[in-house]
Amino acid sequence: MSSWKLSTTGKLFLAGLAAWIVARPTRLKIRGTPEEVKALSEALSSSKVFQDELRKPGATVDSVIEKLGLMHARGKKFESILGIPWPFS
Repeated sequence: MSSWKLSTTGKLFLAGLAAWIVARPTRLKIRGTPEEVKALSEALSSSKVFQDELRKPGATVDSVIEKLGLMHARGKKFESILGIPWPFS
C-alpha cells in the first residue's frame, strides 16, 4: 500500500467518497478533465456496487468475486489516468 500524504481538504474528500460508497448522504463537487471525472465516477460506482453486493442477502461467492474484479479493474484505470492508486480497492 502506498503512503498517502493528504491535506485536510484531501482527507475530507476521501471521507466524503467513503461515505457515498456506503450509502451515506454527502455533497461533493468534483473538478477535473472529462477523462479524470469519468475514471473517478467509474471507480466510485464499482466500489459502491461491490459494497452493495457484500450486504445483499442472496449474494454468492461468485457474484462477490465478479464485483470485486470490476472494482479492481476500475481502480487500476483510475490509477493509470490520475497517477494515484484508488484508495478503496
